[in-house]
Amino acid sequence: MTKTYQTIAGFGGFGAQDVYWSNGPFTSERFVRDVVTDLGCTIIRDELPTSFEIDNDNADPTVTDLSAYNLTRRIGGHHVPFGDRVPHLKALREAGIQTFIASVWSPAPWMKWNNRVDNGTQQNSAPAYNRAPTAATNQLKPENYEEFAESCVAYCRIFKREIGVDLYGLSIQNEPRFSQSYQSCVYDGEALRDLIKVVGRRLKKEGITTKLFLPEDVGWLDGVRNMTLPTLNDPEARQYVGMVATHGYALDGISPASTDATTWQTMSGWGQPYNLPLWMTETSGFKNNDEGAMALAKAIYTALRFGNVSAWVFWTLSTGTLDEYSLMNSQGAKSKRYYVSKQFYRYVRPGAVRVDAATTDAELLPLAFMKDGLPTFVVSNVGKAEKAIRIKGDSGITQYQVFRTSSSENCKELMAVKAGNPVTIPAQGVVTLVAVK
Repeated sequence: MTKTYQTIAGFGGFGAQDVYWSNGPFTSERFVRDVVTDLGCTIIRDELPTSFEIDNDNADPTVTDLSAYNLTRRIGGHHVPFGDRVPHLKALREAGIQTFIASVWSPAPWMKWNNRVDNGTQQNSAPAYNRAPTAATNQLKPENYEEFAESCVAYCRIFKREIGVDLYGLSIQNEPRFSQSYQSCVYDGEALRDLIKVVGRRLKKEGITTKLFLPEDVGWLDGVRNMTLPTLNDPEARQYVGMVATHGYALDGISPASTDATTWQTMSGWGQPYNLPLWMTETSGFKNNDEGAMALAKAIYTALRFGNVSAWVFWTLSTGTLDEYSLMNSQGAKSKRYYVSKQFYRYVRPGAVRVDAATTDAELLPLAFMKDGLPTFVVSNVGKAEKAIRIKGDSGITQYQVFRTSSSENCKELMAVKAGNPVTIPAQGVVTLVAVK
């Protein structure tokens, strides 16, 4: 285990105990305990609410009146305001979360050509960026770029004031190629670059340390590339970027030659010349059964192994109904995907460095990490038969704690094993081994 790769920033998810377009509940002691203590989240993703600056705070974007931003008023057609989110975000911070990121789904309606948070139709599409916009165009008006930047500044300041920690990262647009029947706003790579310059300059001027990340795009690789490279190729815009972030839907190919592995390698390469890590900031859609759980395990493996991804963030931590979009429901029922995620989240901690791990069995997917001189292994068995493995490594390691998820086990702690002794991985199962000296 000599060659080193990415340093892990963390694992996490989006949202609260129930979704922001519901009446809650948004937090409880049980929810916070599950997210932080049991699952092991270290990153929480949220959104900059579309109602945050429902009315312009004033006519001068260089003068920010924090008292004019909407924290408490619920407005039809918008998710709950920031004030409804404060209790659970603050509780998560007090429980140990330090890394909070947020994404914009749409600027405030008055900033856009169509004066809406969505595209005003029941159709979802990926239209070309319109350089001759009309009153129906789902885009931010360039003359409001400075106003948008001011709104970002206000959000960062209010977040720090209310939650007690700086917002770590901000995406100025979620999935910017898509015009949706829900909150959305369309850009092309050049428009996104230009807006990043405006927002980045303003954050720097205000002394705000929040990192910008982009493009949070998904789907067609050339589309993602075209949203990313204009910013990275521009020295001024690039200086404001802290990480490249993409969404990871269906990217679960496990062989080096697979399309998905190649896609992750390509995306990882965009930021490498500038020492910008690659993050995966949204994924879901894995079936709510054992098959879906193993597909998720493969997806995490592929992103970390071939994309050198430093952070993995699931779409929704919790929803009213347990489905393919969440890891658990608002009553605390947990999916098999929750426990497969826990195999990574709980035991591969921020600051761990991925190192080489290899096996001659193509059905075993090994990942290895080092932190404080101790290794942690996560090995998935995608085959149809159980397999026994022996970990070769540092002779100073005496034993490993063993945690296992299978069709009948949910991240169950087994008896510790001595270094070099066999460990069984069930068919379609995941084992985590944590070294103990």
